[in-house]
Amino acid sequence: MLYELKAIRQRAHLSQKEAAEMLGVNPGTYRNWEQCKNQPQKSSEVKRIADFFGVSVTELYGYDLAEPGAIAQAMGIPDEPTPQTVRVIDKRLEAINDAYDSMNENGRHILHSVATSLAKDPANANAGGE
Repeated sequence: MLYELKAIRQRAHLSQKEAAEMLGVNPGTYRNWEQCKNQPQKSSEVKRIADFFGVSVTELYGYDLAEPGAIAQAMGIPDEPTPQTVRVIDKRLEAINDAYDSMNENGRHILHSVATSLAKDPANANAGGE
């Protein structure tokens, strides 16, 4: 079972519905995975989920349940995630870009002012380093 899926999703700041949509699965199916009621039947699907979140297959199952790499080895797939751009942020940036493109000049100016103000705020200085 994907014991760590919920914690991994929460670290990505996604709701169950958002994760399900981005993975292209029914929200009920995704919820059942998190609640350990069932899991994907194909190892390629487990690997796809791990790659999506940028974690190893072993991390999805929980390191305390098996020796690191044992689950992936048993499934016949590489344990380390394939290096790739983080998809979670890609979708959010795409949505922001679409919203920006649909704004009029005044809206763009306001958004730019808010973003500049947030970037200068000392409280946000370590936001990316957590």
